[in-house]
Amino acid sequence: MNVLFYIPEGNPVSEIIRGMVEIISLKAETTIVLSIKDLSHMLCWSADKHTIIALLAGSKEDLQNLVAIRHLLSGKSFILILPDRREGTTAMGHSLGPRFLTYADSNLAEVVAVLEKMIENYNSKKVMEE
Repeated sequence: MNVLFYIPEGNPVSEIIRGMVEIISLKAETTIVLSIKDLSHMLCWSADKHTIIALLAGSKEDLQNLVAIRHLLSGKSFILILPDRREGTTAMGHSLGPRFLTYADSNLAEVVAVLEKMIENYNSKKVMEE
């Protein structure tokens, strides 16, 4: 099980997300990418059905970049953290089809809990297949 984190540079929430990475890294292999280019590369070549993705759209531009690569997210399990609660932002976020959507000003402990549950579900499916 791998967890891929997209944490664009220069966002105030980035440090909180990095704390989440530390918690999740105890339960799964983690990778952090800092640019949309690196994220695209990882989604094309490294991310598979055994990868959970956590995306931080720290700004409207970050969200627009994610929308531009939506085809690479198709069929993948991912969590999306949006920069604000504006109706247009939320609609754009939902259009990507995340498994869980939240906001940068929310309690990000929920994101950790969802990631842990996704890892747990994957691990229990893996055991049942063996």
